[in-house]
Amino acid sequence: MSWILGRNLALSVAAAALFLGCGWRSSGDGPKPAAKPVARKTVNATDELLRNMVGAVAANKPSALPIQVKFELRDRPQVGQPIELSLAIVPMSASVDRVSGKVEGEEGLEVVEGAQIGATDHPAEGAPIRQSVKVLPKHEGILMVHAVMTVDAGGQTSSEAYAIPLIAGGGTVDLPGKSAGPATAATVAAADSTHLGETTRTAVPGTAAAQ
Repeated sequence: MSWILGRNLALSVAAAALFLGCGWRSSGDGPKPAAKPVARKTVNATDELLRNMVGAVAANKPSALPIQVKFELRDRPQVGQPIELSLAIVPMSASVDRVSGKVEGEEGLEVVEGAQIGATDHPAEGAPIRQSVKVLPKHEGILMVHAVMTVDAGGQTSSEAYAIPLIAGGGTVDLPGKSAGPATAATVAAADSTHLGETTRTAVPGTAAAQ
């Protein structure tokens, strides 16, 4: 009888130990902590702005100035109708101490507003300086706008002209697979070779392509 009681007691202890062990394992198999959400990379507003603009063409290659000049047209130029031209002057070096400039139109294109680009002292590298310009095409054809920029950097003052070619009137520039539209930045604008002494092959609707 004692042997039977001892065996039953041992079985009870073993069963209890097995139960506790199962309970410990089951608690470890419970719901896992929720995974941390993956943070999406936010698009910088400045990067988005510059991505939708076209680079103006420097008269000299490479440009001597530590800046970029970009532009955007929201409508197609029409003869006799003022059109807004948005400019962004982007300092590309922390050494830039001062940026200023002016906007000029060649024969047949009048700058009616925003001709003077006011001086900006110690601009932040990569931060665009915005300038709104209104121009008035006076006849059809390829018309040139020049942004003449002056930069003080490293104790020196340098100037450079950046060309923005426009097509006014009935002229069109077709892009493969795309209909003509406003000159937002789809490709790099190309200047006419007679103005800049170089030949390029790409264009944007409303801007001129050299042949």
